Formats: sequence, C-alpha cells, structure tokens
Amino acid sequence: MFMVPLLAILVGCIAPIDTDDTREGFDIDQDEFGNEVKIVAFNVESGDATAAKTAESVTRVKGESIWALVEVENEQWAQTFALAAADDGQEGFAYIMGTTGWADKIVIAWDDERFELLSSEELHDINVGGTARAPLVAHFRNRTTGTEFLFQANHLWRTEWQNRHEQARLLNDWALTQDLPVVGAGDYNFDWLVTGGDDDHDAGYDYLTEDDVWEWVRPEELIQTQCSTYYGRNVLDFVFVAGEAKTWERSSTVLEDYNSYCAQEDDEQSDHRPIQATFTLP
Repeated sequence: MFMVPLLAILVGCIAPIDTDDTREGFDIDQDEFGNEVKIVAFNVESGDATAAKTAESVTRVKGESIWALVEVENEQWAQTFALAAADDGQEGFAYIMGTTGWADKIVIAWDDERFELLSSEELHDINVGGTARAPLVAHFRNRTTGTEFLFQANHLWRTEWQNRHEQARLLNDWALTQDLPVVGAGDYNFDWLVTGGDDDHDAGYDYLTEDDVWEWVRPEELIQTQCSTYYGRNVLDFVFVAGEAKTWERSSTVLEDYNSYCAQEDDEQSDHRPIQATFTLP
C-alpha cells in the first residue's frame, strides 16, 4: 500500500501544505472544476536555459492542475515554476522537489485548492547506479470528488542505455504492485521516431509497457518533443497510465509551435516542449 511520509523530500509551497487540512474556508464548486484534469510534463533544461525565460512557457498553459518538471536546477527554479503555473501568478500551486539529480532535480507542482497531497516518496531503487534521478511519486486526492491516484514524475537515463532499460523494467514491476490508478509523466528518452516510431524506438519503451502494464497517452498528432535535431525527429517526453487510470478518458498534445518556439534558437529557453494530457476522472 502506498503511504510514505513527506520528510525525505524537499517540500515547498506557494500555498501552505497541511496534510491534515479539512479545507475549511475552501468553497470549492464541483461545477467550477468538473472531472477534467490537465497535467503537463516539461523538461526545463537546467544549465542550458534560464528559469525566467522557461517560466514563460509555463505561464502560457492555462487550466492545468499538475506539472511534472524535470531538470529543475534548484529550489529557486521550483518556486519560479510554481508561481508561473498559478493562473493568478501569486498563489494556489504547491510543489515537492526530489533530493536526487544534483542540478537536474525532479519537481511535482499542483493546484493545492483542487488536489490534496496525502503522501509522497522517491523510488531510489529505480535510480539505477544512484547517479541519475529517482522517480518522484505523489499520492493525490481530488478534494471535490474524493478520487485518489498516484502521479509519478520521471527522467530516465540518457547516456547509459543499459541503465535506462533497467529503469523501465523496474517501473513496470513497480506499477504492478500499486492498488491506485497511476499517471506517469516526464522525459523517458525513448527516442520514438515521429515517422516510423512503432518499428523504430528505444527498447526501454517495450520494457515499460510489457504485458500492457503501462499505456502511452499518445498524442493524436505525433510531433517531436525536443527542438534539437541531434537525436533526430523523435519523441523523448511522454505521459503514461497504469492500473485503473487506463480506463479514464484521455488525450494528449505537444504544446508550443515548432516554428515560433524552436526556430528561435534561444539559449535562455528549454529545448524541450511541454506535453499536456487531459483526463476525465471518475
């Protein structure tokens, strides 16, 4: 059963986190939110971008509830993105930040008025070799419907394919042991070619999805998720579902127009594009 204390993870917030909060004073209207939830995965490229410039992409996304952010340089970056995620630019989004990855940390940011964080953990066993990033998992409850689910943010190995494949196998094993619906998002580095990817992609994808444990929330229009053509015209960033989440109505899309975003060759913005997935929760 998934219940792990928050103490092992760096926790920050724009709106205070209180896991015993009964939300008194929060007048949340079911009609305001409905059952539709938008999540976004975004590699913000620490070291090769600036938080201020990259946050402009975060601000342009409207109506989202949860972010999986990878390559977050430090706490200041996390705060910048949480503020940018809040539509009013001041409050409403909280975040947790993993402890692994040095200047390439993983962050989950969420709308605290809509989702209650029940617990969180880092999956250190899946940080193969102990020199990359441990997946970060948050156990959320929808404050208006009571629906609970796990949200996992990932950034798998790029340079060591053997380690990436082992991570994918371990993520498959982990998902099989979960009782709750699971959404996984982030930079998986699976090199899925935009044209012909069904027959030409990294084997890590096959290890992750083996036995239909995880399913890709595949965009209707498949376009490359990274601006650089160094790795070819392919998909590096994904959203997956496991368990009961596979029964949810869902769709996804790659954000930011290539010509206006990637062609700028702007050294201050991330060379990845955000991926948005929309779910209808039960």
